[in-house]
Amino acid sequence: MATADIVWRPHLPHGGGPVFKGIADAIEADLRSGRLSVGDPLPTQRQLADELGLNFTTITRAYAEAKRRGLLTARVGRGTFVASLSARSALAGERRDVDLSENTPPIPDWLDSALWSAMDRLRKNPSSTQRLLSYESRHRDAEMHHAGLSWLRARGLDPSPERVVSTAGGQHALSLLLQTLAKPGDIVLVESLSYPGVQSAAAAAAVQLVGVDLDDEGVRPDSLEQACRKHKPKALFCVPTLQNPTAAVMSLKRRQAIIEVARKHRIRVVEDDICGPLLASAPPPFAALAPEIAVYIGSLSKCVAPGLRVAFVLAPREEDATMLRSAVRASLLLLPPLMVALAQSWIADGTAERAIVDIRKESVARGAILHRLFSGFEITAPAGSLHAWLQLPRAWTLAAFVAQAQQHRIRVAPADWYVMPPSTDGRKLDVPAAVRLTVGAEPNREEFEGAIRTLASVLEHGPTRQSSRL
Repeated sequence: MATADIVWRPHLPHGGGPVFKGIADAIEADLRSGRLSVGDPLPTQRQLADELGLNFTTITRAYAEAKRRGLLTARVGRGTFVASLSARSALAGERRDVDLSENTPPIPDWLDSALWSAMDRLRKNPSSTQRLLSYESRHRDAEMHHAGLSWLRARGLDPSPERVVSTAGGQHALSLLLQTLAKPGDIVLVESLSYPGVQSAAAAAAVQLVGVDLDDEGVRPDSLEQACRKHKPKALFCVPTLQNPTAAVMSLKRRQAIIEVARKHRIRVVEDDICGPLLASAPPPFAALAPEIAVYIGSLSKCVAPGLRVAFVLAPREEDATMLRSAVRASLLLLPPLMVALAQSWIADGTAERAIVDIRKESVARGAILHRLFSGFEITAPAGSLHAWLQLPRAWTLAAFVAQAQQHRIRVAPADWYVMPPSTDGRKLDVPAAVRLTVGAEPNREEFEGAIRTLASVLEHGPTRQSSRL
C-alpha cells in the first residue's frame, strides 16, 4: 500500500508530550468518535512513520501503547486492526509490560507512611487551612527559601538567599530559564543527545536549539568552542552528572575546560543536576566552580519522588533571580502550597535525605544487576544512576531491538528519542545504535532482573529474521 493510499492518519495535538502517546490517544479518540470502527485496518508501522515523518521506533512505541490499552490487535501475516470489545477486555487482562523507559526513582516503601504522617501534622496545625487554601503562601517565602538553602548547601553549594528561586519542578525551571536568559530567535546550545523536554520548552520560548557533540564524559570542549564561534549562543544547557540519556559523568578537568570556553564567549551554563544527589561521589557542580556564569537546577523529582514538583534554582546574580521570580509568578502566580509544605517538611526533618540514601542504595543494587547480566556488552551504568546506556552489538539495528523488546513486553527508550538539532557543522547527526534502560520504573526488583535477563538473552541470540528487516 503506497503512502497516498494510507487508510488512517492520526490528528496529533500541537505542543508538548510524547508523540507516541499522542498517536495512541488519537486511536482511542477516533474509536470513540466513530472515525475508527472495530476491525478497521491500520497502516503498517513503516507506512505511518513515512507518512508522519517520524522515527520508526516512535510508531512502534505508539502501537505497543495502543495494544497495552486494548485498542489494537495484531494478526500474523495480515496486519494491525482495531480490537473488538471482547478482544479489548482480554488484552487489558494480559500480563503488563515491564517499563524500562520511564526515568523514575524506585520509591522506598516507607515513603507512603512518611507522606501520611506529614499530612497528619498539617491537619493538626490550626493555621494549615488558611495557609494551604488561600494566597497566604505567597507571603511565606522565607520558609521555602530556608528549605531551598538547605537543599543547595547539601549539594556542596554556598548560596545567598537573594539568588535562590523556587519553581514547580525542574521542567518548569528549564522553561522559565529559556525565557529569561534568551529572547525569541536566540540560540541555546544543548547536548546532541539530550532530554526531549528541552525541545518543547525551547519551542514555547521560541528559542533555537543547536546540538553540541558528546563523548564518554559529555559535552566536548572543542565542539562547544566551534558552536560558540559560529552561533554566538546565549547559553549552554547540559547535564554534567549522570547525563540523560548516556549516564556520562564529567570529570573535574572536563568541567573546568567547559567553564573556560563559556567564560571566553560570555555564555551562561545551565546545569541540570536533578540526578546528581544519587551519585555518592561527583565533581563539584558548575555553580561551585564558576558561580558568576552558572545557573544550577536542583529538583526533588528524581531523588525523592516524581510527584513532588519542587525545584530550586541558584542564579548567578540577584538580578537574574529577580527576573526568574517574576517569571514564576507570571506562569502560575504561586507554587502549589501543599507541595511546598511537604517539601519544606521533608527537607527540614531529614526525610528527603533519607529517601536519597535509600533510592541510591536500590539503584546501586539494580545497576549491579545490569553489569552482571550485560557483562559481555557495552553498557554505561554508574553506581546510583537511575538509567543506563546500552550500546547494541553491530548485528542489531535500533528498530529491530526495540521491536523484539516489545515482543517480550519490555519497554525501552531508543536513542532517536534524544537527538537534538544538527551539530555545529550542519551535518546530520548519526543516531547511535543504543537504548536507555531505567532501573526504577519497575517497582519489583525480581521483575526488573527478569526483564534484564530476557534482554540479555535477546542480544546474545541476535536479531530474528523478521526484526532484522526492520
